[in-house]
Amino acid sequence: MLSQSKSVFFLCVVLFVHCKTEQSIQPQIASNLSINSNYENDPKIDKIIKPYAKDLDAVMNEIIGFNPMFIEKQKPSSTLGNMMADAILYTTVKEGYKVDFCILNYGGIRSSLDSGNITLGETYELMPFENQITVLKISNEIAKDLRQHILQKGGEPMSDKFQMLRDIPKNQPYYHIAINDYMANGGDGYGFLSKATQRWDTKIKIRDGLIDYIKTHNPLPLSVDKREL
Repeated sequence: MLSQSKSVFFLCVVLFVHCKTEQSIQPQIASNLSINSNYENDPKIDKIIKPYAKDLDAVMNEIIGFNPMFIEKQKPSSTLGNMMADAILYTTVKEGYKVDFCILNYGGIRSSLDSGNITLGETYELMPFENQITVLKISNEIAKDLRQHILQKGGEPMSDKFQMLRDIPKNQPYYHIAINDYMANGGDGYGFLSKATQRWDTKIKIRDGLIDYIKTHNPLPLSVDKREL
């Protein structure tokens, strides 16, 4: 004979299974809410958002530097890509990490940068993602794979000293590279980087590194050299 506690448990299990088996999934059909030029804002929502939007605009309109010329991303290399890769290299070294060079992914740059004053908001347009800086120690063989992958992609933003990948000497057993965590995790075809000898996740956002570089390099130094492998 079952004890009282076991009987209650048995009853609960039976009820649970019974209820579960009788359940079925029913499709729910809903129409999309289209938004066009005729759509009008809700005054109540506008009233709620207004004070926050005002504060946000004040923050995003803060001037953090000056850009001497219009720059945009291009392949195989560009002045904008050079600047961003140089910025991340600078930040990583500044934080005490040993780094030979920096490589970023072309798709990670989401905007151009106009000439004139640089606002904080523009850095969010350039780098809207929350990607962080990762440092990898890679072997000579992985460095060769990295070079070949960049060539296949038609180029990537690269920092100064990228030339180290052009002719990889046999007596160079390792390289330390700064990239974003998306690439380090295998994104954009960089799965081979999972074989890195060591990995350091700095917890520094790419965008924060860019902001620091712009603030400490005013006017913004630009390199127009072609960085091609």
